[in-house]
Amino acid sequence: MVLSKRERVIRTLELGDEPDVVPIHTLGFEPSAKSYEDFHNSEEYSKNKTVIKNSYSKVKYSWVGSVTQLRFWNSDCHVMDPFKAKVNLKTTHDPDYPGCAIDTIAGRIFKIVPQEETGKPFLYYVGGYFKTPEILYSHWDKHGKPTELINDKVNYSPKIWEEYVESLAPYAYPMASNVFPLFEHLFEGMTIGRMAYYMRKNPQYIHEVLSEYTKVNLEVIKRLSEAGVDIFFYYDDLGLKGKSIISLENFRKFLLPYYKQIYQECRKHGMFVVQHSCGYVDKLLPDMVDAGLHCIQALEPAAGVDLAYLKETLGDHLCFMGGIDSSGILNFGTPQDIEKEVKRCIKAAGPGGGYFAGPSHNILNVPWENVVALRDAMVKYQKYPLKL
Repeated sequence: MVLSKRERVIRTLELGDEPDVVPIHTLGFEPSAKSYEDFHNSEEYSKNKTVIKNSYSKVKYSWVGSVTQLRFWNSDCHVMDPFKAKVNLKTTHDPDYPGCAIDTIAGRIFKIVPQEETGKPFLYYVGGYFKTPEILYSHWDKHGKPTELINDKVNYSPKIWEEYVESLAPYAYPMASNVFPLFEHLFEGMTIGRMAYYMRKNPQYIHEVLSEYTKVNLEVIKRLSEAGVDIFFYYDDLGLKGKSIISLENFRKFLLPYYKQIYQECRKHGMFVVQHSCGYVDKLLPDMVDAGLHCIQALEPAAGVDLAYLKETLGDHLCFMGGIDSSGILNFGTPQDIEKEVKRCIKAAGPGGGYFAGPSHNILNVPWENVVALRDAMVKYQKYPLKL
């Protein structure tokens, strides 16, 4: 039995029978980091180089472009869709932050700084602009609330989606991305300290901001579903090393009700929802599963995530994506260490299906031989029945 990319991905998310092989998912190379330079200069790049053209996009190659990385990783799914600029996100400037830009949605302050290894520009987070409710309201009055910035010019046509999926079929099945993350935008826009302060002193303010962000995502989910999208990939970091950013009590009080709206909106339209979160999320996941989450991506072992335990306790209801250590072993181990790590993750989460093999984050400054070892090991041990 050999399944198509779509069949393999959907069967895995459905938590049905084991597919033909463990599907592979990676976030890919960070384009400003050294590993991408190594990849771009390698024989692997030349061997896999593929660019998908299209007949209707006004911007050349804007809807798919290069799928070279997908071919290299032997990916089964990837976060990519043709519906660009879902919101009219712009940047503004403030004289109190020279050389920085402030995004008009969340009030996050960024600065472009060259990467240490490559000298390529990278957008670094500097701090939060929404220090008080008065600043946020003034900003919304000037630039528009997030719900007012939804881009109605985007054509969520089923024809566009079908053509997009068909052109990608040999390389990966696409998952449409969210507009922006609720929690990350909340704490990055006002900083973690101020968020915690307002959760205690002005909880209604926190709910007002989260409600506004949620409405945008719900509207975009609705439009994506009308186009025929069936996997919604939602980025929103919740964890640090060894603990979550927010307590379980505050997670349930402030964030979970809005997550449930997003998850249930996806389910209402027959869509799967996959959430990315860095860091330790183990204690939050049971509530997220009860709220309707289908799949969790990242699963950082360096943060203390216990993949085997999560599979044992939640595997009947939750799919897992990632888990291969991209912080320690991938950066500092040997190819033999990496092969052992791949086997560990597939053995922990692969039996019975419901697992996508892949690193716990994107690839930064990893030795090239380790990158190749990761790819080769995932392919070597992915076939069902598993032989580990």
